[in-house]
Amino acid sequence: MTGVVVAAPCIVNNNDSNLNVDLGRNIQASDLSAGGSGSTLTPFTLSLTGCPSGTSSVKVSFSGAPETTAPTRYKNTGTATNLAVELSQQGTGTILGNGSTLTQAVQPDRTVTYALNARAYSVAGSVMPGNISAVVQANFTYN
Repeated sequence: MTGVVVAAPCIVNNNDSNLNVDLGRNIQASDLSAGGSGSTLTPFTLSLTGCPSGTSSVKVSFSGAPETTAPTRYKNTGTATNLAVELSQQGTGTILGNGSTLTQAVQPDRTVTYALNARAYSVAGSVMPGNISAVVQANFTYN
């Protein structure tokens, strides 16, 4: 008989598997009239706690439906048109599109924090009002 014993994973966002990021209720279409423009950045964090001792780093991989004409952004499935959702790393501004990864060291208190931003992104200008919705999945790999 054989087997493998593995450590429990870190606790993600206090065991809440869904993190809703509100980009705002008053984004003006006129502020997104030029292609490549964006709304104000909305900062948020992905927090991991209780990481197993012996875990030195955690890699997060982001996945979601990419916007066809701006593949580093995520497809808006809401009613607003000519719009995508942009995910980026705080501090560096690195765009985190489908397939992007970030690796962080586990802190001595066994936590990992990813500081991120999200915003509405004008794909080609002429944004039409409506709701914004996109799903981005985060998968974690422990080292």
